[in-house]
Amino acid sequence: MSDKKPPPIETYLAARTAEMLALPYLACRRRDCRRLQTCYWRFNATGEPCCLQNLDAGQRRVFDELYDQARRIRDHGGWNARLMYASRYPVRRALEDAGLEIAGTMVHKSDRKRWNAFRRKRAALTPEELD
Repeated sequence: MSDKKPPPIETYLAARTAEMLALPYLACRRRDCRRLQTCYWRFNATGEPCCLQNLDAGQRRVFDELYDQARRIRDHGGWNARLMYASRYPVRRALEDAGLEIAGTMVHKSDRKRWNAFRRKRAALTPEELD
């Protein structure tokens, strides 16, 4: 067994991921979050949005997978990226599309031009049809 702990959660990225999955509206018990459909409440110790405690194991796996995908695209996507995150499998491609939208909310204004070029280049790569 490895003693490797997962990296600490990034509050802003986790909140945007929860919003993509509509967790503030569907799972959060905080009225402010449900009403505005935005993550406002988080745990100070971990930085996680409060609505994550209301998820079962399967729902939490979906959240974690989308969160990790958005973090990877944010960290490795860009103008000269070798990874385009353009899978030919429809389910994987949908996950990558959602991760791309979440990561796009974190791009700094000065990097917006580079990010948009990356998005256009990625959109030009149409997935091959599977048999």
